[in-house]
Amino acid sequence: MYGYGLGNFMKARLSIGVVSLALGVLFSMPASADEVWVLPSGNQLTYDRDVGDVAVLTYRAEQGLEPGQIFVVGLGGQYEGRSRYQAYWVEADDAGPTCAAALVDAEGRTWRRWGLATVSFAGPNFPSRLTLSRGECLSAPTGRVSARPVVGAGVR
Repeated sequence: MYGYGLGNFMKARLSIGVVSLALGVLFSMPASADEVWVLPSGNQLTYDRDVGDVAVLTYRAEQGLEPGQIFVVGLGGQYEGRSRYQAYWVEADDAGPTCAAALVDAEGRTWRRWGLATVSFAGPNFPSRLTLSRGECLSAPTGRVSARPVVGAGVR
């Protein structure tokens, strides 16, 4: 009689231990890149993924079918202590004029519509406003567009 109860008790303890271990692993992992900012146009800029130390931000291009991407060098995996970064942006050929030379991005894809950019954060951690400047092809980034962080229900 006691043997049957003890067996169930041990199974329950083992199950609780496995669940606790799984939750511990889950919560000890770094934050996922689910950061979003909104541009003055209403378009959203999303921290999509990391490629080594390069963060890839994506947005809906004004023209063309594919999303635009901004490759921010040195931001990959940097969730705290952010400042100013050099970057480059890419868009599909159907999004506008192309450059005379092609660019190969951090993931090995070749683009003919691209340019240099800078990304600056107002604060060291998310949520923080960011400022983006971009140029066409090899031209230095000009102008400034400020994007504010989106938290909660504003993400689409």
